[in-house]
Amino acid sequence: MVVLMGIGLFFAILIVIVSRFFAVEENKRQSEVRELLPGANCGACGFSGCDGYAASLADGDTDIGRCPVGGAAVTQDLAALLGLEAVDVEATVAHVMCQGTTAHTSKRYAYSGTISCSAAHGLFSGPNSCTYGCIGFGDCVYHCPYGAIDLVDGIAVINEDKCKACGLCVVTCPKELIFMVPKRTGTTIVSCRNKWPGAQTRKNCTIGCIGCKKCFNICEFDAITMTGPLAVIDQSKCTRCGKCEPVCPTNAIRSYFYKA
Repeated sequence: MVVLMGIGLFFAILIVIVSRFFAVEENKRQSEVRELLPGANCGACGFSGCDGYAASLADGDTDIGRCPVGGAAVTQDLAALLGLEAVDVEATVAHVMCQGTTAHTSKRYAYSGTISCSAAHGLFSGPNSCTYGCIGFGDCVYHCPYGAIDLVDGIAVINEDKCKACGLCVVTCPKELIFMVPKRTGTTIVSCRNKWPGAQTRKNCTIGCIGCKKCFNICEFDAITMTGPLAVIDQSKCTRCGKCEPVCPTNAIRSYFYKA
């Protein structure tokens, strides 16, 4: 017992000595920056988490506008702390580019596998009639840390009031249907990603883009381009004039009144 106690005491003293000589000095600036970040650890900033971003800023990184979760408030706080000029950060919100609810689509086959979008996608692109649309099994719902996504009538729907624009749902969706769009009144979106000809689209989804080009022809600001038979709106060019929405014969285009 005496020998064991002696060995224990020796190692205890050794640990104390080693911890003092090899202690890593805490970076005070990094700690201060870390306190300002929201702690979501979502990776939207391009780092593995808030600690990585804080370390980069403490080491001289001047890009203080990378945190979509913190938004403009965090950007201003970081600017004040680091002595940098505040930058304008446009608020964004996640949006599911699909309106193919159970009322507009049907099933091609009865799926009985793992209830997961990723799993179902690997089996003939899922059971729904539109192989480009939302499968509706909720992988994005599961991965959203803010409870901002719900399944409504067979598709995922984003709750703008809860969405923090972390982007985790964007990388989760196997169909690549979720995009970050400007969170502003009148954001106009073609909520469809299918690449079928019009006749095939109508057969499989009554609210999909059929590539008629009516929106493309009426847009005066070159904000709408055609990716094959699919109309796509460039949000940086869109003036939210609203002319494209009423001419869409399938209601694939909608204006969303996001509260900035």
